[in-house]
Amino acid sequence: MYSSSPIHLEGGPGGLLVTAPERWSPTADPDLGIYRVADGADGNLLEFLGERRFTEDGTDRGMDFRDADFSADGSVLAVADGVRGTVLLGGQDARFLENPYAPLPEGVAPTAVAFSPDGKWFAQGGAASGDAADLTLAFADPSVERQPLRISFEDEAAGHRVVPRGMEFSGDGQQLFVVTSNQEGTRFWLHTIQTREALAPSRFVDVTHGPAVAGGPFRVTGRLDLDGLAPTEAPRITVQRLNGLEVADLPSVPVAEDGTFVLEDVLPDRVGDVHYVLGYAGDEVHYRSEHWLVVDTVKASNTVTRGGR
Repeated sequence: MYSSSPIHLEGGPGGLLVTAPERWSPTADPDLGIYRVADGADGNLLEFLGERRFTEDGTDRGMDFRDADFSADGSVLAVADGVRGTVLLGGQDARFLENPYAPLPEGVAPTAVAFSPDGKWFAQGGAASGDAADLTLAFADPSVERQPLRISFEDEAAGHRVVPRGMEFSGDGQQLFVVTSNQEGTRFWLHTIQTREALAPSRFVDVTHGPAVAGGPFRVTGRLDLDGLAPTEAPRITVQRLNGLEVADLPSVPVAEDGTFVLEDVLPDRVGDVHYVLGYAGDEVHYRSEHWLVVDTVKASNTVTRGGR
């Protein structure tokens, strides 16, 4: 393979490889190629899968490459194009695909794209002016109807834009690493963004309890609020009881369709503080939450029988 222009390479799952030449002039129309790395048994190290020019008839500007990344399963190749924004291509044949993702704000120059290796997240980076978002973080599955997390880098101590090819996810998809620069491109910063920040919040509300008599039955009621989409599986609440140095894991508590739950327990047979830790582990679209309940138990009153004369 030979080219008179600099070529950017990006690897993908299953030995996928994309080659993207830089534009040598504003009217140039470089072609992007997708290959699979072979074992070389037939004398060829690369198996050609497809190519794509962004304009076929020369009436429009060609690809102005900034970055590219394959989805976790290799079915989609996202390309950050300086003219068109984010362009999606078939990861195996380079055909144009419909783009279901919310774009960067109007006027923001695209600079970077990244899919997380766990298949959950898709990020788009750019160079914005003012308080427009330089970064959007969304679910890779476009059927999850949730607005993306939007971040603006407008700080002399944190950078003003995402640099080209300046984003990468951690292997487990829990962090997004972003390199930003100042407007002149002479100073650079590395940011670590926790992807859980893009999850919908969950919270415990209206948690109340009945009488707290040492050694007696005890009842707690409350509601688990989940923003956005309903979870795919019915949530359950984990419960821990802390009685001095003693820690007991109680059976989990189901959550009703309206979010309400009821915890029933028997209090330890001593007077004093008992702590309950209610937890929700989160799900595919909701972040975890926790609630501490401090209960002051009282001694049971003695029943005195009065005899007649």
